[in-house]
Order: sequence, then C-alpha cells, then structure tokens
Amino acid sequence: MTSKKFTIEVEPIGKRIVLDSGQNGLKAIIDSGIGIKSVCGGKGTCGKCRIVILEDGGANAKLTATEEKILSREEIVHGVRLACEQFFDKDMVIYIPASSLTEEQKLQVTGEETGMRVDPVFSKHFLKIKPPSLSDMQADFARIKDALEEKIAPEKKSGQKDTQISLDYSVLKYMPEVLRSSSWQVTVTLRDNEIVLIEAGDTTQKAYGIAIDLGTTKIAILLVDLLSGKTVAKKGVMNPQISFGEDVMSRINFAMQGEAETKKIQTVVVEQINKTVAELAAENNILVGSIIEMTVVGNTAMHHIFLGLPVRQLGLSPFVALSDTPHSIKAREVGINITPGGYVYMLPVIAGFIGSDHMAMILSTGVDDMEGNFLGVDIGTNTEIVLKTRKGLQSVSTASGPAFEGAHIKYGMRAAPGAIERVVIDSDTCVPKIQTINDKRPVGICGSGILDAVAELLKAGIINERGRFMPDSGCLCRDEKGKLQYMLEPDAFENNTCKKNEIMAQAEKNGQDVELLTCIEGRVSINQTDIVEIQLAKSAIRTGINVLLESAGLDFKDIDRIIIAGAFGSYIDPKNVVNIGMFPAVSLKRIVQVGNAAAVGAKMVLVSSVLRKKAEDISSRAKYLELTVHPTFADHFAKSTLFPGPGDII
Repeated sequence: MTSKKFTIEVEPIGKRIVLDSGQNGLKAIIDSGIGIKSVCGGKGTCGKCRIVILEDGGANAKLTATEEKILSREEIVHGVRLACEQFFDKDMVIYIPASSLTEEQKLQVTGEETGMRVDPVFSKHFLKIKPPSLSDMQADFARIKDALEEKIAPEKKSGQKDTQISLDYSVLKYMPEVLRSSSWQVTVTLRDNEIVLIEAGDTTQKAYGIAIDLGTTKIAILLVDLLSGKTVAKKGVMNPQISFGEDVMSRINFAMQGEAETKKIQTVVVEQINKTVAELAAENNILVGSIIEMTVVGNTAMHHIFLGLPVRQLGLSPFVALSDTPHSIKAREVGINITPGGYVYMLPVIAGFIGSDHMAMILSTGVDDMEGNFLGVDIGTNTEIVLKTRKGLQSVSTASGPAFEGAHIKYGMRAAPGAIERVVIDSDTCVPKIQTINDKRPVGICGSGILDAVAELLKAGIINERGRFMPDSGCLCRDEKGKLQYMLEPDAFENNTCKKNEIMAQAEKNGQDVELLTCIEGRVSINQTDIVEIQLAKSAIRTGINVLLESAGLDFKDIDRIIIAGAFGSYIDPKNVVNIGMFPAVSLKRIVQVGNAAAVGAKMVLVSSVLRKKAEDISSRAKYLELTVHPTFADHFAKSTLFPGPGDII
C-alpha cells in the first residue's frame, strides 16, 4: 500500500510540487527550487514569505496567531498567509506574489583597483616531447619530467636545489590521450612543482582564474587573465542560501541541524558558482577545464559553509572560527568545476565574525600601508570596521546590514527594479521626490533609499532626535491599526500637494490636535518600527567606531580618512550617513567610497603570490576586538541610537 501524495499547484509560476507526506509550506517551496523570501529563516518574524491560498475560499485557510499579528485584516480576508506558518498536507493551489519572490538585485561586483601586480602562483611550459618506441619505452610521466627539467633548468637560480615534480591524479588519467592526440607537443602548468594541467599545443599565452567575493546576500564572480591581471568578465548573482535565512545566524542555525543540512546549504552555493563560472567561460570562448585557480573570500560563516566545515562553534559563545589559517584545497574536493587538478585558495579569517573578505578589503584599499589614522568601514549584511594607527590594525564586527538591505523593514527589499533608492522630502509640502531603480513603479525601498528617507524625515522635522514621529508636522497618516506612517509615493498625496497647511490651520482654529489622514493601503511607506530598525543598525556601526577609537586613545578628529567599502556602501549618500549620526560630524572630503573592495582583494591574491603572502602577513598582525565585552559598549550603543539635533544636520 502506497501513501497518498499531495500536489501543490503554484501560480503564476505554473509549477507543481508533489509531496510524499505533509510538509512545512516554506520548506516545500524552497525544496522545489522556487526562490521565496525568508529573511528570518522560517521563524515567522519577518512576514516576507507571503503566499495566497486559493483553495477553500482563501479566507477559510488555517490562520495562526503569528499570521494574525503580522497580516492586515484585508490580507487575511483575501487568503494571504505566511508560507512558514502553513502546513501543506492536502492538494491545494497557492499563488506567490512577485513581492514574495527573491528579486534580481542591483549588484556592485567590483571596486577601485590600486596596487595590482602580476606574480603568478603557477608557471606554464610548452614541451616538445620525444615519443616512445620499441627501442625507447620510457613511461609517459618520465618523458614529461625529463622534458620539463630540461626546459626549466636554465631558469633556475645558481645554487637552487632540484625539486621533485609531482603529478595530480586527475591529470595522470587524461594525460595519455592528450600526449598522443597532440603529437607529443603539450603545455604543462606547474603549481608548487605539481603538474595541475596538461593542454594540447602551445597555450603559454593563455591562463585564466576566478576571483570570488562570497557575500551573505550576493556573490561577485570575476573571470581574470592571470598573465595580464585584467578582468575578462564579471557577474554578480544572488546567494541562493538566502532561502535558508538572510542573516548569518539563520544560516548557521540551519547548518547546525546536521550533516545533511550542512551539505545542502553548501551544495546550493557551489552549484550557483559553477553555473556562473560556466556562463562566463562560454561567453568568452574559454574552456572551464582550462581555468587554473580560484580564490574565494567571505565572512567566517560563508567561508566555513563553502568548505563544508562544521559551524556549531560559530553559533555558540564565544563564537570562534574552526580555522584561521590560509587554505589551498583541490577544487574538486569542494565540488568546484575548474581544471580537475586546480586549486581553490582561501585567505585566512581573523575571528568568528571577521572573515577573509575583511582581510581582502584591507589589502585592496592599502590601509595597512598608509601613514596616519584611517578607518575602513565595509558595510554589508555584517559591517566590519578596521582602525589603522601607528600601533597597527584593530577590527570589530557589527550586526547592522540586514536593515540596510531591506530586512525587517515593512516595504524593504534588496536593490532590484522598482526599489526606491533615493528620497528627498519637501519640508514645506511634505511631498517626497523619489528615484527608483530602472525608473520602475515603486514596489518597495532598498537600503540607500531607507537611509535617505530617515535622513530627510529628520531634516524636515517629521521625526525627532529620538526617532519618534511628530504628528504635529502634518506630514503623516494613520494606517488601519492607527499606527503612524509616512507615505513614500508622491501620488499618495492628493494632487501631489499635501494638505499640511490646511490640516494644521484647521487644528489651530479649533484648538485641537492635528487630525491625520488615513494611509492608502498597499502604498510604499515607512513606519515607526522601520525607523527603530535603522536606529539600531546605524547605532551598531557608530558604536563600533567609538569603541575602536576609545581603545586606541583617539578622537574622531584624529582620523585622516574614512574609507567606505562594500556594495551597499557604494550607493549611500555620505552626507546622509553623517546626518543620521552613523558617522560623527566630519567633512565629506574625508570620506572615500571604493566599491566592492573585497572582490578586488580576492583578485589581487589570485594574480599575485607576493600579495598572497602580504595578505597572510596582515592577517597575522590584525587584532580583533570583541565589542560586546568592552566595558563601555552598552553606553555607546544607547547614546548612538539618538539622531543628531537640527543644528548638526548638513
């Protein structure tokens, strides 16, 4: 007797999910390969995984206490539910709205390149080998070694000892065919005296590698000419691990469940990398099998998960890394598809929450070589901050990114088409001017837009220094639950003009409080909870800066330059960073934005063995400061939640 299977019809995608037994709705959707938002990793707190139940009249579908708290009455009546709160145990039809599907994000793949030098970790040698015969039955590998020794002997420095040449096992398997099909004229690639690739003919002028910044939200992948150091092509893709949670701790918690979960979350990212590498290679007429080397940088959790390492120790106090040494691992060991004998090189991580991407940022910006006091701030899902003084390097990590990337914001989204990315508010009329990505109709707001909006609300007096809405401003409305909101869509204001003066005049005439208009349901807006999320995020960064300075005995005025790195850091307005108090008041001339510095650093250690050693040296000298145990952490954090006063806004 076979158990009954359940079929879930998914619209408008037109996909059918077949289940052997009842299953959590979010898990069933993710397992089917559909990209659905899940900021909280299925904990039922973010409200992003909205679906519509089309069976049973929709409104009669099971409703949990969590859904009743998060969803509006109108949504509930129309059958909207949270996938993570639903249990699929019968045939049904669901609809996943576009707002619940993961978007294609506007991604910054790379940044400014300085100090790039080419010093390959490999060498290529074209060999003309004497073929075997009945009178000369020397083994194939022996012939290659003899020809190679003859080729490189003149290149050896005086007094340099001979080294034993080894051969990768995968190369050994395909070597006979290549030798004979190419009439014994081949190009051999050596890496640390190991033959990792044999190609037919003379390919000494062609050598390619891949540099990757494995971010929590996005993956930046660069196809690089290893002989010239030039980027041949690049792509930015979403990290598919988002389905397991948008923040690092959610993914660590998932991987901690067992070996199967660790393998699953590792496999999805390796498959995405392989797919993108194959696309880049095909588009540039390059064989994937000829790609020699790959470098990968990322935060400590991404580093460990990519390598398939245990992460339990990262999720439990004191949150230590499993390994803080550099790794050169055969690509095939982690499932990466480049030349079978090729390697993946991983820069060392510094601590549990300071990864190799931070090290790559320090290397690419040249902070370590600068004279004076410098701050490097890499803003992402986690924000890492380094302070360079004459005493050396000290770094902290702050949990700030999720809010800036749209997480926990009601209408928050990543930087995708239709996301509001710029906001300016007319303080006289309350009406906002907005810019959306690709000039599409606004469907949400991304990080740079959220930061702009809060800064403009503060500047216009719509919120105060504590971040509280000011009803008397006349610029607000109330939602169906009576909560205050500010509408971010200009046409939400009648005829594009606000009734601010009319409302305030009427209230003054009647001696009453300002009676606010009712918000238009479904229009993009910002509410009090959203502002609190930004306060917490910006406070985390400001606290990190303050504690670093305090630890070094410096004042902010002693800082010569602030370097903002990271994809999000590329799009924010430095003026508004200062206006919301994320940075202390400082001349904007002292702030420099450098783009995705981690990807640049990954490329630098890909093309240069010297820079690889330099990065490893920096890592050994960099010191980590744990914020939460610092005696003044709580005091700094509380004070940093406040916004600057009117006189401090530029």
